[in-house]
Amino acid sequence: MALYEFDGKRPQVPDDSFVHPDAVLIGDVKIGHECLIAPGVSIRADFGQVTIGDRSNVQDNAVIHVNVDARVIIEKEVTIAHSVVLHDVHIKSRCVIGIGAIVLFDAVCEEDVFVSAGSVVTKGMQIPAGKVVAGNPAEVTHNVTDKQKIMAKDGIDVYRKLCRKYIASMKLIR
Repeated sequence: MALYEFDGKRPQVPDDSFVHPDAVLIGDVKIGHECLIAPGVSIRADFGQVTIGDRSNVQDNAVIHVNVDARVIIEKEVTIAHSVVLHDVHIKSRCVIGIGAIVLFDAVCEEDVFVSAGSVVTKGMQIPAGKVVAGNPAEVTHNVTDKQKIMAKDGIDVYRKLCRKYIASMKLIR
């Protein structure tokens, strides 16, 4: 894995989390337990801290960055899907950020929020717990259903198992 110290700060990754060798973590990054950070992920905590909570996953080609004196907080059991961009945000527990979504400066996703694929959550948006947002700019469209909550939990379990499997069996062959 590509972990880089920057300005005296080093990424912290526990042994029970997996960071793919083709992911890049720079500076003040703290990864929780049983997390999976996929290939192509870029987490650049050169200006401020990025914290990712236990059992969360950040999928292929996601980009996470922080402005000066800001933070990114991703709480526990969060799914950050492929090609998501997060900048100076707070994503609370059990959220799902869909493929290609962009969540911008000072936005907050309360618990159990779903950001639909391709949506743009604009600066400062506060998304109430249990809501689905979609569009550009994103707007609340409806409540998260029980079925969606079950799918999100199942997805977390799948990525926890995948994390363990990567740790146990991934080998570079060329």
